Formats: sequence, structure tokens, C-alpha cells
Amino acid sequence: MSLRAAYVHRNLVYGLSIAGAIVVSLVVAVLSLSGDISLPFSVPTTTILIILVFLVFPNFMELSYQRWRQRIDEAIPALLTDIAAQVKTGITLDRALEIAATKDYGPLTVELKKLQTQLLLGVPFEDAVNRLIARVKTVMVKRTFGLIVQANRAGGKIEELLDIIQSDANELYLLDKERRSALRPYVVVIYIAFGVFVAVSVLLVDSFFKQVLGSSTGTTVSFGTGNGLAGLTLPVVKDLFLQMALIEAIFGGFGAGKLGEGSFTAGFKHVLIMAGATVAVFVLVV
Repeated sequence: MSLRAAYVHRNLVYGLSIAGAIVVSLVVAVLSLSGDISLPFSVPTTTILIILVFLVFPNFMELSYQRWRQRIDEAIPALLTDIAAQVKTGITLDRALEIAATKDYGPLTVELKKLQTQLLLGVPFEDAVNRLIARVKTVMVKRTFGLIVQANRAGGKIEELLDIIQSDANELYLLDKERRSALRPYVVVIYIAFGVFVAVSVLLVDSFFKQVLGSSTGTTVSFGTGNGLAGLTLPVVKDLFLQMALIEAIFGGFGAGKLGEGSFTAGFKHVLIMAGATVAVFVLVV
């Protein structure tokens, strides 16, 4: 099963992934507390990392689906250009869509072939187009093919209506592209803020806390009941900063996805990048 095909069972995939993460986290926690295994990080930190690992497959599934939808939207202006040219020669709108199914529009061609098959089986034109809209569910497809249905229903000089629809689709595509370009610098800002947070955390742990608490794993500090560092060890402080950096990676990554691509789920790839960088820094540097 392809990643995009797995999206049909999206809820099942997320359910299995979350259930697997919970089961593995509980088993690891029990084994760690019983002393059967030794973890490189604390149980809370390990739990966060396990959940992120189990969400890798759903992340790639989401990326594959989003990329598929984006490629369909990108092909719509070219499709409308070809349909308008064919209709101007006297070909009916449904026949023009059938001819378009023989050309290469990327993933959109597959949907057009399904549309063509349904028309050949006698499915009404409007119903067949509505089924295509229901399968793809992008704003561009809903708007464009919805207008095509209205144009076919209205009749008259369809070629003029198609020119208007084509102009509208081009404008919508350019606006979306401009929005992405305008918001891309804010994604970079999130990465910079995250990098600053990790750098400051590393400096605090490697310089300040290492001097205050000592480099020995067994060294603790206690300056009285009012001291906030009482009873802490350097590994504990290091792990706490690692947890905070991972939380920062999670929220920053999802925020970057929402800003850059308009979807929180699209931000999981940013979460993985930031979380991976965080673990690498704390393991190799601190």
C-alpha cells in the first residue's frame, strides 16, 4: 500500500501509531524502573522520543497526501487551457474532459480517467464531477470544477465561461504561491528562535550548571532549604533542558507548518528535524 493510499485509513494509522507508542512507552518505563534496562535519557524524555518515532510513518503519509494534492492544483491551469481550446473548436465540455484524460497532468490524469470511466458508464456529468471533487477535496478543485458544473448547467457560450474560470484559477494559484512565499521568512524565524534556545540551553548546561553542580554524575548541591538547586545533579539538569528543547521543537515545528503550508500536520517534518537536531546536540556537545 502506498503512503497516499494509506491516507484513506488515516484514523486507523494514527490510532495504531499512538497505541503502539503508549504500549512501548509503558513497557520501557516498567523495565527501566525495575532496573532491567538502562536508558540513555530519563523516562519522560524517552517517552517523548518514542512518540515522535511512532509518528514518523503518519508524517510521511501526510506529506505524500499533501504533495499529491499540491501537484493536482498545479496542473489545473494547464487543464483549463486545454479544455477551453477544445471547447472553442466545437467539442462538448464532457467530451473535452474525456480527451483531457488521455494527456499527462500528473496525478490529476488518474482522477480524470476515473471521471472518463464514470461518464462512459452513464453517470451524469454533474455527479461524476462532484465525485472527483469529493475525492480530491482541495480548494482549487472545489472552486474550479464547481464552476465547470455551473457553466455546463447554464449552457450558452461555455468557452467564454471557461476563460473566466481559467483566469480565476490562475489568480487563485498565484495568490496561494505568493502567500507561501510571503510566510516563508517566518518559518526561518522559528528555526532561528529554536536554534537560539538550544544554544542558550547548551551554554547554561555546559558552563554554568557544570561549574555549580560539578561534572560528576553523583555530585549534588545543597545550600540550604531556600536553594532552588538543592538535590539536583548535572545529568538531571541536562535532561530537563533536553525535555524543554524537545517541547520547543514540537510547538515550533507545528507552528512552522501552519505558517508555511497552512496545516499543522504539515509541520511534523519540522518537528522531526528540530527534535533530531536537539538530541544530536545534547548527545554530542553537552
